[in-house]
Amino acid sequence: MDNAQILVGNKGVYIVEEFLGEGSFGKVAKCSKFWSLEVYAVKIMKKSRAGQKEFETMKLIQDLDPDENHLIKMYECFTHRSMTCIILEESLEDFLNKNECKATPLTYVRAIAQQMFQALKALKSIGVVHCDIKLDNIMFAEKKSLKFKLIDFGVAVGKRELPIGTEIQAIPFRAPEVILGLPLDESVDMWALGVSLATVYCGNYPFPYYYDYETIRAMVQIFGLPEEELLSAGLNTLDYFTWDSSVNGWRLYTAEEYTQRTMSYVNGNHVINLNQMTEIHRKQFDMYDDDDHKAFIDLLKRMLEVNPQRKEDTTTVGWGERGLNRRLLDHWTTCSTALATVTHSTAIVL
Repeated sequence: MDNAQILVGNKGVYIVEEFLGEGSFGKVAKCSKFWSLEVYAVKIMKKSRAGQKEFETMKLIQDLDPDENHLIKMYECFTHRSMTCIILEESLEDFLNKNECKATPLTYVRAIAQQMFQALKALKSIGVVHCDIKLDNIMFAEKKSLKFKLIDFGVAVGKRELPIGTEIQAIPFRAPEVILGLPLDESVDMWALGVSLATVYCGNYPFPYYYDYETIRAMVQIFGLPEEELLSAGLNTLDYFTWDSSVNGWRLYTAEEYTQRTMSYVNGNHVINLNQMTEIHRKQFDMYDDDDHKAFIDLLKRMLEVNPQRKEDTTTVGWGERGLNRRLLDHWTTCSTALATVTHSTAIVL
């Protein structure tokens, strides 16, 4: 498909002006609508079946009020030369990646967190899991008012479509329960959002990301070894842990052991300390006090926590029974809109 290609939709005729990106799914182009000044983005799918699946998901999202819930807005979907075309709003800017891996002011981090919590809460209400939350998919809607939107629902699925062993999410945003082969639910999105917020906060990924082992090692360094019952239930636990008869329990393979087993070299000296990210941030922004930073790190730890009772919590009491303390909320509320506070598996809206 070339520039100036004409696409005939159900609600208008569109001219492709330029291509903005390309992936395994197809292409994204900027297009203008005939007889108007309106500009859109069009996602052009190579496979109609995949495109139809995304279209069905987008139809569900439209009922949620995309503006109120910080979700990308779809205008129409149609078929063009055996390809599925989805017309989307165009006024989104890839701010996070254009930031060139620099730390971001807490004001921005707070706005992203608040709005993405609302987006995930809305998706949970219709039983949809995004499955691909990462920096690429959190976009600016309006710069001046710091409004963000969650985009790209190409791999989104219903919660019931997440059987044990499903491989989803991109490294380093892949949740530990995905890696270990544990039961999955909406909380995989919360883990991915936590990693995204940490990356925006400090200007780099919070832990190495070449191998899934590094995610599991970071989890153990931050929170300690998961409970025996949790590890025993994982389909892939033996890829990362071994049963140590000397302590009658599980232990994580050392970096040397993992390298020897898989021939995949990992740095044996890397130690994760979320509190150290505060020092990195302070070097660039000195307008925030210690309480602001502590509130964020506390929030982050709750988002990345692996809760052995997670499955029970999310299927029985949902996200409404567990939250953060009042002081943390005070630091992370900047407008009259309610702020959703979360753990990796639960959230509370005040």
